[in-house]
Amino acid sequence: MIRIRKVYRREIPEILNEKAVWDNEFLSVSRHRLLAHYHNPNCADDDIVLLLGYQNDELLGYMGVFTDYVTLDGNHQKIGWLSTWWVHPKTKGSGIGREILNTMYETLDGKIGISQFTPSAKRVYDKSGYFTDLKQNRGIKAVLRSNLVFVMPALFPWASKLKRLWRFKDFVINLFVEPRLYFQKAVLKNKLSSIKIEYLSAPDSECMQLVKALGQHHLSQKTADFFAWMKAYPWVQEAPLLYLTNARDYEFSMYDSSFAIYMMKVVKAGKCIGFVVLQKRAKVSKLLFAYYEKKDAAIIADIVKLHAIETGVREIITYDEPMVAEFKKSFVFLYRTKKVKDSIISKSFGKTDFSDTYMNFGDGDCSFA
Repeated sequence: MIRIRKVYRREIPEILNEKAVWDNEFLSVSRHRLLAHYHNPNCADDDIVLLLGYQNDELLGYMGVFTDYVTLDGNHQKIGWLSTWWVHPKTKGSGIGREILNTMYETLDGKIGISQFTPSAKRVYDKSGYFTDLKQNRGIKAVLRSNLVFVMPALFPWASKLKRLWRFKDFVINLFVEPRLYFQKAVLKNKLSSIKIEYLSAPDSECMQLVKALGQHHLSQKTADFFAWMKAYPWVQEAPLLYLTNARDYEFSMYDSSFAIYMMKVVKAGKCIGFVVLQKRAKVSKLLFAYYEKKDAAIIADIVKLHAIETGVREIITYDEPMVAEFKKSFVFLYRTKKVKDSIISKSFGKTDFSDTYMNFGDGDCSFA
């Protein structure tokens, strides 16, 4: 018999100490992710944060959801972004996975979306009949340093057994790359000599004025509380001793060797001209949010590049169109490749044409992956 348990925000303090939830061969959620849900400024006590699927009273699947707000045709409404979905392989054909999805859909009155997914998951979502395409964002991966230790296993799973070889090759290649980057860093510093950067734990009033003015047509119109929350409660914790953690017990983002969120206020001639949010995970940097006038795109692009060089980043990923254009013109990178990110949303929102809606890379649960 299949049974689905709903976990609400108000229950999180109890769940954190419920032994039956944590004493399994797999994790349904991480403790710090639950705490993040608990402090989410958009999440109310009666909002769902997690579904647990049982078969014959054995926990065999789960689905996590991130509560947020979207603005469609001027209507500000709550959405649940599906952030995790997993069932034990031994349940294949039992229907428990579909029952978990159906329960989430019905509980949230169909107001759900998915901001990133695997091709296999997309086939299941399509089969459900619940969803329509939201956005296909086209971006770029711009490579500063050799990163074979990450690239090769991603392309060829068997290559993960040769990580020592890829690390050695990265080391040798980057011996020749670093002098080049040292020169490029000097050029960028000179170009940015009139710019001041403030690193923030939360955006100030000047930043939020920019966010409000430039984010009017954004799918998710962010608040100062949201940015402060994502900085204070990341779903991924930095774990230098990653190899000693229980990260393998959880199928989704939990720990990484290094992780940081940077919020930067960009000032020129005493005026705030940009607010940028970057994620650095291991050797990869992602431009999650960027608010600036198009005339200042070159300045923002140079800041992102300089920040990446200084922090030892090997790759930058962005879907921001002006940034993509600037990166294509830059001589800083070894090479660039195209990136595509698809997202879907429930038909329950009553909208199928999203051409007038802008979606940031950090929208949905992408800020935390």
